Amino acid sequence: MHEIALHERNGEKRFEALLTDIPVELEARDLGFLTDRFSDALEKRALSVVPSDQVDSPSPSAVFEHLRSADLKGLSQLLVNRLVDSQRLNAKTGLLVVADAELDGSPGVLIAKVEHQEAMQAEATTLEGGLRSISIKRIPDLVFGEQTRIYKIAVLLETDQNPVGVDGFLADIQNGGGFANYFLGEFLGLKLADEPEVLTERFLDKMTEAIHQSSLDADEKMEAQAALAVDIKSNSPFMDAEAFIRSHIPSSHQQDIRAAASARGVPMMSFTKDSKRISGRLNNLRINLGAEISLVAPPHQIGSQGQVRVVRDFSSDSELYDVTIKGVPLDSVTNSRPR
Repeated sequence: MHEIALHERNGEKRFEALLTDIPVELEARDLGFLTDRFSDALEKRALSVVPSDQVDSPSPSAVFEHLRSADLKGLSQLLVNRLVDSQRLNAKTGLLVVADAELDGSPGVLIAKVEHQEAMQAEATTLEGGLRSISIKRIPDLVFGEQTRIYKIAVLLETDQNPVGVDGFLADIQNGGGFANYFLGEFLGLKLADEPEVLTERFLDKMTEAIHQSSLDADEKMEAQAALAVDIKSNSPFMDAEAFIRSHIPSSHQQDIRAAASARGVPMMSFTKDSKRISGRLNNLRINLGAEISLVAPPHQIGSQGQVRVVRDFSSDSELYDVTIKGVPLDSVTNSRPR
């Protein structure tokens, strides 16, 4: 581990790396705690990354050399100096963690930036005379707390799929709007393995499957599907599965939808979206009903807040629904084209 500090000299601020010379020794309990934190971050939020030909960063080649001839101290010092040179002044101070790791039986390197957080420590004390009190002390540089988020973490593995010889996975949990570009590109010299348009299409297809196969009722499914189309079409440049689930899935179903989406390969962390491959599928939703009946409507018109509403008919022994279309003119009736 190496510390990344911010210093000011002659009115100019700059980051500096405070290098260490020996590895951090951790007891089994503490190592297990960190391993669980890192694994949880990667399992929930990681995307595949590969070397970028747009950035001249020494990081991928340095990781490859370390995997061939172990020199963790040299690698970690090179990486922290590269990070100091790459990150912006609005970035936070903290620690860079570099460790040998293993993923699915393959040796690799874990690289994580963990930022300092502040907290107050409360401790019960007994004063002279037996009076009891609480002493409060500010701790300005906490890391790895139970509520501390692992902000940026990558695992790089050796591969024969590209000339550089490494690829891996990266999660940037701090950024609700996507990867920190300096961390992914300038520092690590990587890029996303899938283009934004591919990730966006996968997001739509697999989240649709998760919603369709869930135990949501019909109206909830339609509202969720309509919200999915609206979110993808919105002006936000990013898409985030966690934010979508929190905002548009009833709380009692969120865990199931999250698990189903993740199992189907939905990108579970924020990514830059590009809807050009699926733009024609976002303007209308098709509701397929029984008896060869289907209904096409704009997403914002479907659900309890729209003009197309579906309500369960509980008077029937079968699972039937009433579809109501309120307040729209009848323009025309035509024979449909054969399909």
